[in-house]
Amino acid sequence: MQKSSVGHWKGATRKLKKLTKNYSTADRPVPREAYVAVLEACAANRLNGARASEPARRILEDMSTFGYEIPADLANVCVSSSLGDGPGGTHDSCGGIDTALAMVAAVESSPGGSSMLTDASYGRLVSALAKDGAVEEAVLILRSMVVEKSFTPPLSTFADVAKGAAKSDDHTEDVLEVLALAKASGYELDNIAAVEAGREVLASGVIAAEKMDNLALGLRLLTAAAKAEGCAPDSGDDLVATSSSFAQRACTLIHRRAIFKACNDDNWKLAVKLLELMPKRGLTPATSVWRNVLSTCCKNKKSRKATAILLDWVSHHL
Repeated sequence: MQKSSVGHWKGATRKLKKLTKNYSTADRPVPREAYVAVLEACAANRLNGARASEPARRILEDMSTFGYEIPADLANVCVSSSLGDGPGGTHDSCGGIDTALAMVAAVESSPGGSSMLTDASYGRLVSALAKDGAVEEAVLILRSMVVEKSFTPPLSTFADVAKGAAKSDDHTEDVLEVLALAKASGYELDNIAAVEAGREVLASGVIAAEKMDNLALGLRLLTAAAKAEGCAPDSGDDLVATSSSFAQRACTLIHRRAIFKACNDDNWKLAVKLLELMPKRGLTPATSVWRNVLSTCCKNKKSRKATAILLDWVSHHL
């Protein structure tokens, strides 16, 4: 208790370990206040730069084993502070995702632990999992947050998971689940493009749609982005399409395939509309795209539209 009161977490941890090993019995366990005091010392200064992550984890597990109630504020500090931006969610090679998951398991199995952790703590864990490539685990926890715990995670959490899923060919369809969970949380796809995290979610959806060759979904997401208010002087679909090189490539391919399909179906109106949208969305039509749309208009005897397209084609190459 004395070591803990002055913040000497290393000394306090060693003495607690010795006390537990040599003197604790089933009839006379280490008092709860001793665990709480040492946990407070460990949790200070963001787990002392995450260096106290492992001792904090062991304390949480011991408290859960003995049926001691864990202070909610300490539980949340420990989970959040054990995660960093390094490999495996570590911070200066300390803490990490595995440590945080063990902490969450210990807290949830303690008395009253099922409702102890906040959405911020779960969200930080979800983001760390997604960035580390553990997309399946990230989606599972995200679904639990939305469906079971009725949390409304920030859009940045959905964006992290969606980006992680969009990068992997094995988890492309998980992006669709992230979009569904975002909608279930109360977010409207027609509005989220007004903020950067929302545009990242939509961009990941477009990338996934291109990989699945779901042209309708990709165009639908861009249309939703265009409806968002608060993006002036740009439009939401332009910002989404140019948010990254991957998003720009996916948007270009989606428009190209959709235009070719419209030309094959002799749907000149749709082909022209999609061609006109490409420059507005920061996309550059290929020569083959211009040629196909022009040919379709000529085939349907739309001379005025064909002339306008020809002039636009020339102006874009000057």
